[in-house]
Amino acid sequence: MASQPPSWFSDLHSVPNLDRADVDDLRLLIRTFPCIDNHAHNLLSPENANGSPEYPLESIASEAQGAALTDHVSSTLSLIRAVKDLSELFGCAESWEEIKRVREERIQKDYDGFITKCFEGTHAILMDDGLNEEVVQPYQWHRKFVPRVSRIVRIEAIAADLLKQLITSSKNAESETPFEKNATEALFVRFNSEFRNQIRALANNPDVRGFKSVVCYRTGLNVDVSSKKMLRPRQSLTDSDLLTAFHEFVGEAAKSDNFRIAKKAFNDYLVVAVCEVLEKLWEAQLKKLPFQFHTGLGDTDIKLTHSSPAHMQALISAFPNVNFILLHSSYPYTKDAGYIASAYANAYMDIGEVFPMLSREGQENAIRETLELAPVSKVLWSTDGHFFPETYWLANRQFRVAFEQALVSGVSAGDYSVSQAIKIAVYIMFFNSNDLYGLGEDQRYPQLLTICGLGRPSSSASTNYSFPMRRKTTVNGNATPRGSVNSASDFLTFKGFLSAHPNVKYIWLQCIDYTTTIRGRMIPVSSFVSILRDGKYPSITSGLLRILQTDTIAEGGSATGQFQLQPDLTSLTLNAGMDAVSNSATCQSFWLRDGSSSVLEGCPRSTLRKYVDIARTDFGITFLMGFEIEVCFVRPVTDPSSGKNTSFEPLSNVHGWNALTTDQLTVLPMMEEIVEALSTVGIDLPMFHAEAAPGQWEFVLPPYEPLKSIDSLFKARQTITHVALKHGLKATVYPRPYNFTCGSASHAHFSIQPLQYDEPFLAGVLDHLPAILALSLPAEESYERVHGGIWAGGEWVAWGYQNKETPLRKIEPGHYELKTLDGLSNTYLAMAAVLAAGLDGVRNNRQLTFKDCPFDVSQISEQQRREYGISTRLPDTLEKAIKELQGDRLMVKALGREFVENYAAVKRGEMEFLGKMGEGERRVWMMERY
Repeated sequence: MASQPPSWFSDLHSVPNLDRADVDDLRLLIRTFPCIDNHAHNLLSPENANGSPEYPLESIASEAQGAALTDHVSSTLSLIRAVKDLSELFGCAESWEEIKRVREERIQKDYDGFITKCFEGTHAILMDDGLNEEVVQPYQWHRKFVPRVSRIVRIEAIAADLLKQLITSSKNAESETPFEKNATEALFVRFNSEFRNQIRALANNPDVRGFKSVVCYRTGLNVDVSSKKMLRPRQSLTDSDLLTAFHEFVGEAAKSDNFRIAKKAFNDYLVVAVCEVLEKLWEAQLKKLPFQFHTGLGDTDIKLTHSSPAHMQALISAFPNVNFILLHSSYPYTKDAGYIASAYANAYMDIGEVFPMLSREGQENAIRETLELAPVSKVLWSTDGHFFPETYWLANRQFRVAFEQALVSGVSAGDYSVSQAIKIAVYIMFFNSNDLYGLGEDQRYPQLLTICGLGRPSSSASTNYSFPMRRKTTVNGNATPRGSVNSASDFLTFKGFLSAHPNVKYIWLQCIDYTTTIRGRMIPVSSFVSILRDGKYPSITSGLLRILQTDTIAEGGSATGQFQLQPDLTSLTLNAGMDAVSNSATCQSFWLRDGSSSVLEGCPRSTLRKYVDIARTDFGITFLMGFEIEVCFVRPVTDPSSGKNTSFEPLSNVHGWNALTTDQLTVLPMMEEIVEALSTVGIDLPMFHAEAAPGQWEFVLPPYEPLKSIDSLFKARQTITHVALKHGLKATVYPRPYNFTCGSASHAHFSIQPLQYDEPFLAGVLDHLPAILALSLPAEESYERVHGGIWAGGEWVAWGYQNKETPLRKIEPGHYELKTLDGLSNTYLAMAAVLAAGLDGVRNNRQLTFKDCPFDVSQISEQQRREYGISTRLPDTLEKAIKELQGDRLMVKALGREFVENYAAVKRGEMEFLGKMGEGERRVWMMERY
């Protein structure tokens, strides 16, 4: 389903037939077609919008500063032209003083309306928000004005913030003694780990579409890549240039409280570290996030001779799977950038900032020099808009004028046809950025393809200019129709995966049913290629909707009918932990109605995706999720006569929480093997540690967007199982393996942005928590784990800051831990219910009547509970939770009545056959399966 287009779409010039388009069509399309601005910055907040000595309005057309700006910029051709253009915008005399006077009135009267005017023609902005956050608006705020704003993360800002935290916490408050070099090395090791973890987390944040470095400003673009070989396990950095630079920086920063990084070896290391994370992201997930670099002109802080992208050849060669974006037309090194973009498959060129920084002729020359050598498919456009709305307006206006002149001249000279020029125009203005950053805006607004003539096939033999196929996208939770361009895109993506992993022979196409049993088909690669190429997906019986662990059908179910499993290649990952070189990979699926491209109600992954998309499109809300896997490692005890397991023994008996006893040290190599196996499939753990029960360990997963996070949760659990099996062990997430100590959970961390929705979201979740428990605690044993007084979430609907005796623990603003969740849950469904409940709170602006509870609720009086707004007990049995789910109108509507009835039937069927087993038999039976 396409999104509603902005109102100004109606003003776009439409090309009815690309083959018959004329020069007037080309001119009008360039003047009206929307642009994706692939590099810009935040606007000043209203109180700062009129500028200041630190942010002078004159800087809209110059990089000069100080006297060079105030005394001389008025005589530059760029500002003279800007004054003429702005006088038209403001409807005033061609005078800088008059423009400033009228501008101040306009901003005071209607700042938002002025911004809306200046953003006309801009469809999406990729915003580097590394500017001073005290004077600018956050990037999310700009979504009021254009259909899409995504974030570009400035790596030096992330590093500086992290270093400030680490150095401040490490400083000796009682002395001014400088850091010793051995202490600095330990600090660097910690920084290296935490910095990479932050970059990984940001790379998996759906709001983030790329990264940026300003190393050009700090130490130049001649980045030394030697740290790529330097940072190896157990390798000392003593006497290295990197450690020396870091040591100098730490000492200076600790004294001056200035955390701006300008030490060459350290700045180079930051760039290389991010490249290594991005390369690993590609290897593990086939996901590429572009890496932008400031190149060319800047203020006097820059060494111009070090700002040519020609210095980047070694870096670009060292990381062939990282896409590098050369920003700002690299002026005055535009030809150098054109060469780099033509010679390296992973180098792209941005044509921006020269509008409005150069004269008209300079702008036209920059476009010509760009197109002299750079492939059109690798040229992107940007405004470099910053601080003042006019920077966006001027850049947009002047770019279109220069671009029209350049393309019409080429057509007149016979260099290319009108239809080819139209393709050049719309790809540079829109589709190249759309594809490279994976925005999917052509899917949200398919009318754009029709408007520019690309939505209809061209029969012209002369129109042979082709561009890469666009990447796969999904829209509002709906599956892509078979036979669409995305089927072909999946095919190409899979081919790329096979090229990277030639040993893969089989694909495990999986789905996870309502008993949280992982089911699937093992498909030879040749057959999987055919599935993707033809869009004919494997089918599975509709009996799966009520199937039990015994492979029997719960009451009311039927084996009649089928549905289809559509592979989701965003989840495609190698299998790990079995062989040295894996010959198989796992791919999760969406469930489609038979013979249709529509989603089947009750598909766990589609249900979660639906509410992630609603959050983004309706409220501009994004989420991150991360999970803690608690698992007990046990040894099977087998009856020799029957070959059946009779019990499971703990892996270790001398065991302590967060400890390393002799028993725990003995098994530590296996735990490290698990961590290393997870890393090979792109899951880099922030930490792992021993838990409280015998043989129990916890593996903390990194945060990702919701669907990817839960895909990674199940992938991690399967990998842990594989490694344990190699050692003759069983890894179990069964919530109550022992009745004499604590059980195992799968605590979910989730965060919400922007923070303005924090409280109504929390209120919505709390209102529906009793019903959510049917999905998050899906077995009778689940309720034995969550009694009060054992840090398991407690027995009452409540929340508390850093309170482990409440089901929702608040960790920081917008960040919560759901403790009432365990490993038997189909986590896609449980977290979909959490999102649906929370978004209902947001939609209805629900007031948070529960107060922050600092106590174990089970240990306080009824009067105290009332004071904290606590009055509802959580269900203490599965049957009670199921009744809560069936009686919760919102949950039934959100998840689907048919699903709720199917799920209830499955759970009651489980309770019936498990209820016939003795306690010991039941425990062994469940531990064998979970």
